[in-house]
Amino acid sequence: MSQSKVTQQHIADALNLSRNTVSKALNNDPDMRDDTKRRIMKKAVELGYTKFHQFEAAEGISSTNRIVSLLTHSDYMGNHYWSSFIKGLNTTLKEAGYSLAMTIIDMEEEREQKLPSLFVQQRPAGVIMIGPFLREYYELIERLGIASMFIDTYADFNFGMLGSDIMLVDNAHSVYALTQQLIARGHKKIGFVGDIGSCLSYRERWEGFNRALSEARLSVNESWCIINSMKRHYFNEEELSAAYSRMEDKPTAFVCVNDNIAVDFMQIVKASDMRVPEDISITGFDNIAESVLVHPAITTVHVPKEELGMRAGEQIVWRIDHPHRPKELIRIGVEVEWRDSVHSLI
Repeated sequence: MSQSKVTQQHIADALNLSRNTVSKALNNDPDMRDDTKRRIMKKAVELGYTKFHQFEAAEGISSTNRIVSLLTHSDYMGNHYWSSFIKGLNTTLKEAGYSLAMTIIDMEEEREQKLPSLFVQQRPAGVIMIGPFLREYYELIERLGIASMFIDTYADFNFGMLGSDIMLVDNAHSVYALTQQLIARGHKKIGFVGDIGSCLSYRERWEGFNRALSEARLSVNESWCIINSMKRHYFNEEELSAAYSRMEDKPTAFVCVNDNIAVDFMQIVKASDMRVPEDISITGFDNIAESVLVHPAITTVHVPKEELGMRAGEQIVWRIDHPHRPKELIRIGVEVEWRDSVHSLI
């Protein structure tokens, strides 16, 4: 429908409301409920109506500002996990009348706290960030006063710092439950593998692992763990192999912080003439496609990636409409998927 033909009656028909109700909303009638005004406003923008006048000025909403900016790093492009997330996110935003604009932030821009050019050309209605960034960059985005949402955040975050909505999966409890089951299957010598300083999710998984061992009265033996607290460090296969080879006493099971690490680590273990799972059991997290394609298939934690994106889209749209409501921490449920990479010692 072209903008020149859109009338208040079109909006009323689309929402099954009276034309008088639509007129009051678009003229910012103080006696009308805010949620009704916003619903009418969103439908008007969606249909291409442009004569907002008082409502636009009073609410600070621009009929042309329907962009949500997605900020990420180049190594997240083409990643199946995030492509599924973006599919769900884009679906939800399109249904709400928003467009998704993806921007790659390189390391130099991040260190120098440079905003994307999009923010200069047209201030987005909302910002979503995926993948770990430096704490200072999250704080830069928060200072802009734009509706923002972080999918995960920096590792030393605490919830007294909540300045934006944050979405996480159930990291700690799922790894706690997984580790509990390894213990129940006879494993007493268990190691952990992952960069626990790179993001909050990885730190929470490490905490869940520690809690399970503590409750079982087992000590965390860091000589069986390959961990790193550096902010921007990610283990490569050479580092993992070197750390594993230095272990004189090998554990019977490793809990890996994600599936990518688990896949690489399985190859390293096999190359040392150890069998998986007969000699060493291995678990991962995320349930990416590679976790099923390798042999044996890796026990992991299933994350509903597309639904995660859909929920993120719902939240950023709500936050755009409710900028002054308290910020929220959102948890998405996950499930442990038991596969052939785990062997019972009982």
